[in-house]
Amino acid sequence: MTTTELMVIVGAGALGYWLVAVMWPNLRKGGRAAPPAVPQGQALMWHEELGVPADASREQIEAAYRAKKAEYDPARVAHLAADIREMSRYRSEQLDLAYDAALRDLEWLRPRGREV
Repeated sequence: MTTTELMVIVGAGALGYWLVAVMWPNLRKGGRAAPPAVPQGQALMWHEELGVPADASREQIEAAYRAKKAEYDPARVAHLAADIREMSRYRSEQLDLAYDAALRDLEWLRPRGREV
């Protein structure tokens, strides 16, 4: 293999990578509608997401979770536009993640008995 052939192979690989990485997504945008915009803000701590203090009890966390989950229930907005349904699904997932984090924190911070 000569140096010229090697340079052609490397150049073709670079050109192919560029076409796939840069041009392909641009070509796809024209043919399809863009997905609904989901907010990409700063992530909130679980207690901020649920609207409770950081030292809330399990009962307070569960009550706040149920109230927020009912507020953002995707079934309530099933008849509305697709972007509203997507936003509701996104918020519902964020609430699930916050609730899981809250339960993990409660388990971690729970006083434990002496293990003998």
